[in-house]
Formats: sequence, structure tokens, C-alpha cells
Amino acid sequence: MDAVVYTAEYLGDGRMRMWMINPKLLCNKHLLGEHGELHKFIPSFHKKYSIDNRVSPIVQIELSSYQSRHDEIATEMLSRGMNHKSPLPELPDFSYLPKHQYEAKVDTSISIKDLRERCSECDVWKQLK
Repeated sequence: MDAVVYTAEYLGDGRMRMWMINPKLLCNKHLLGEHGELHKFIPSFHKKYSIDNRVSPIVQIELSSYQSRHDEIATEMLSRGMNHKSPLPELPDFSYLPKHQYEAKVDTSISIKDLRERCSECDVWKQLK
């Protein structure tokens, strides 16, 4: 089945987003925004809410990378002189989700395209075509 790809205009609805690009390329706003969203959505996962609209029509979260992504972002925050005193709470058991949702991967080329269209502060201009 062919994936349907939507542009930034479609995604501009404030839904949770894991950019999954090198955190060094994110501006402070997007770095802190992604960090906050990683924390914000843990209670929803504990309540076993559906993630259908986070993995379709395009993948916006990578549950299998949740902890490592948080750690990458926290490291970048510290390297920029920001405070980080919020370890990620224990992750829920994601076994309630279908395997394809848990293992879904963000297409970083879409993330880069969206950031190019949204943010002149993010350093994504040299990435991809």
C-alpha cells in the first residue's frame, strides 16, 4: 500500500510531533517543544489511548525510540546551556498497540521539509534536496 504524504499545511494542527532529525539542527523553540511533548503524552500512553492519528497518514511519533530521543534532546539542551531536570517517567507497556504502530518510523525527509517551510531558525537548509 502506498503511503499518503501530506505537507506541513496538513500537519499544522498542533498534534504531537517527534522530528527525529539531529537535535543540533533544531532551533530552541522546536527543541524545547519536542522535549515538552515527550513528557506531555506519557499519561495518554498509560491510559492506552489510540495513536492512530499519530502514525497515519504519516508517522509523527516513534514509540520504539521514545527514551533514546528524549535522551538525545536532553543532551542537546545541556550543550546549549539550558537546564534539564526532568527525566522521562517510566514508559508504559506499549504491548496494547499493534506491532506496526509501535515500530513505525518517522520519515525525516518529511520533517526536514516541514521545518524548512515553518522555521527559519532551524538549521535544516543544507539537509537533503
